Amino acid sequence: MSPSEEPLWRALQADVDALADAPAGLDTVLAALPRWDSLAVLLVITHAEQAHGRALTGAQVRACRTARDLVALLS
Repeated sequence: MSPSEEPLWRALQADVDALADAPAGLDTVLAALPRWDSLAVLLVITHAEQAHGRALTGAQVRACRTARDLVALLS
């Protein structure tokens, strides 16, 4: 995990319950997480808007395969 990714990842984990226990960190495959669902997608969108001032769509979030892909959307 690069120094620039770590704070983004930690903040995302704090706001999105489905990511809190991601077993492989940024390499976690989102579809493998038991709580990765439409609510988790909505929480990512809300986090992006509130913490980063970024407007993401559900399609953008659902297109992410790994946690690293989510972090890339926020950076």
